[in-house]
This record gives sequence, C-alpha cells and structure tokens, in this order.
Amino acid sequence: MTPWPDDLADLTPTWLTEAINDGGLCEGIRDAEVTSVEVEPLGAGTAFFGDLARLTVTYSDSSCPAPQRLIAKVPTTDPGGRSVGQMLNAWWREAMFYARLAPLVDAPLAPCVFNGADLDNDRYLLILADLYPDTPGDQVVGATQGQAEAAVEALARFHAPWWGRPRSDEVAWVPGLDRPGTSDALQAAMMASFDRFVSRFGDTLPAEQLDWHRRFIPRLGQWRAGVAERPLTIAHADYRLENMLFSADGTVTVLDWQTAMYTGGPTDLSFFLATNLPIELRRAAETELVGLYVETLHRSGVDPSLTTTVREDYEHAHLWWMGMLGNNLSSIETPDERSAALFDAMLQRLYSAAGDADCGRFV
Repeated sequence: MTPWPDDLADLTPTWLTEAINDGGLCEGIRDAEVTSVEVEPLGAGTAFFGDLARLTVTYSDSSCPAPQRLIAKVPTTDPGGRSVGQMLNAWWREAMFYARLAPLVDAPLAPCVFNGADLDNDRYLLILADLYPDTPGDQVVGATQGQAEAAVEALARFHAPWWGRPRSDEVAWVPGLDRPGTSDALQAAMMASFDRFVSRFGDTLPAEQLDWHRRFIPRLGQWRAGVAERPLTIAHADYRLENMLFSADGTVTVLDWQTAMYTGGPTDLSFFLATNLPIELRRAAETELVGLYVETLHRSGVDPSLTTTVREDYEHAHLWWMGMLGNNLSSIETPDERSAALFDAMLQRLYSAAGDADCGRFV
C-alpha cells in the first residue's frame, strides 16, 4: 500500500481509507471509505517512545463498522526516546504483539485497525480504536485504591496463562530474560548512563538507595540468571497508569505493548506498585495488593507451588527498575512541567519502595 506519512498531522482521508481496508499486519475492515479526518495530538509528556494523535473519522457510509474515533502512534521524534526505543526494539515488539500475541491474550485490548511495520527503514505506524469514554490513569497524581486493585487483578489474569510454562512456537519471537546474554547490552548501557542519571536526578534521591542502584548494575547478569530459574511469563514491562484505560464498570484495558517480554511476573508488579501508587497508599496497601495478585493467579489456574517467591521477587525487582529508569530517564527530555513531575514522581516512589523493602540486602 502507499507508504504512510512520518507526521501524523499528514494522515489524509485517502490514505486512511487504504490503511483501514488493508490492515497491514492485522485484519483489515473492507469497504470503509473515509471522507474526512481530524487529527488531534495527544500524550505530550507521558508517551516516552511514541508520538500520539486522536483521529476523528467520518465515513461515506454511516453504518461502516470501523470506529469513528481512533488513536494513531508513530515512533517518538525525541532523540533520547528514539535512541532508547531503538535499543529495546520497542516499535517492532508492539507490531509483533498485535500481529501474533494479541489473539492469544485473554484480557481487554483496544482493537487494532492498522498495524504497519517497515523494519528495513525503522518506520512504524499503529492505529487502534479509541475506547472513549474510558479514561486513562494519571501517574503524576497516582493510583487510587480502586484503580490499584483493578490493575493488579488485570495484571495477574494476563500473566496466568503463561506462568511457568515452556515457550510455545507461537511466542518464540518474544524477547526475554530467559535467554543467556540478553542482559549484557543493558548492563553496558546502565553503566554508561549512571553518572549522567546521578548528575540529572541524584540531588533529589537518597544516597543509600543510589548506592544500591550503582552496586546492582554489575550484578545484573546474576539477577537475570536468578529470574530465569523462577517461573516465567509474558510481561508488559511498562505497566503504569498512563498505559491503562479505566471504564465506568471497572474494566481495565492495557495499552502500549512496546516492551512485552518474557520475564518474571513480579517485575510488572514491582513497576506498578512502586512507581504508580502514592507513597503512603503503597505503604498502607502493599501487602494486601501483593496478596491480591497471588490470589488472582491461583484463581486463574496457577499452581500455588509456583508462587511461593513472589514477594521476594517483587522486592528484588525494585533494583531492576532503578537500573532501567536510571538508563532510560537519563536520556529522555522533559519538555514541560508535567513530564518533569512524572519523572520525579516515579523516581521518588521507586526509591522509597526500595528503601522500605531494604533492597540493599540483595547487593
């Protein structure tokens, strides 16, 4: 089909008609004819790896089954975010998720209308249905108790089908920490970025936890090997409020599958509870929410013998996220007050959670 434009503002009715009918790597919607499209930029300061826009579409036939409100996403134009996204193969992963993994997921997902991937030229475009009036969470404000409970239950239901099971051919493509050597490049990147991270954020973070962060980096391969010995699953690996939509009935739809990977399920739980909950709520509800996660795994068919280390693995994973955020946030710009507040909230909460869990015992 006709190549898509690099700038979402340049999506035209003619091109969108072709895209919806073709579908790219997903199933197309035949006989849809777009007569007009309005493009509204979205996600400033919250979408680290992508530029987003809402598309309001009019069709020649009002009975067309294609959604009238769509969300389009292309790789970010921010140089730091682009560099990190390329290192993580973020856009390829998301294209593969919607092409191969989404049909296997027993959880609410936004329907995919167009999934375009041009691997040779590192160009990608994803168009999903806009689930209005569902609303995204606000990570700067932090999760409410109800949002936290809904997100933890949804996370366990997503993890359960793959928990502790060998990879099948259907998911052989998913990157993962179960493969030796997969942490080598990340370790080098974390080491190279640590001083830059400290220069940028160190004055606001506890010195003791910064030292744990520093000492964890050379132990990354050892941590990876330990994770690989535990029950593994497919994880979201960016499980945060900005990537969730909450409906009036409590349903949680998870977006942004750019970092999907094989790892321990507690790594997702760590990221969500440690960086998305206000510190006092996390302290008050942490034990209950970790218990809810484990109970939901059991209700979803996971053998209790495979969940005995969840709490320890959850706490150990705080160090992984200190390393990952240290690497990623050291390079990504904060062009406005909200993005700066988001970075600050994530780091303050994570370092607090690590301190409360005495994560220094792992290093």
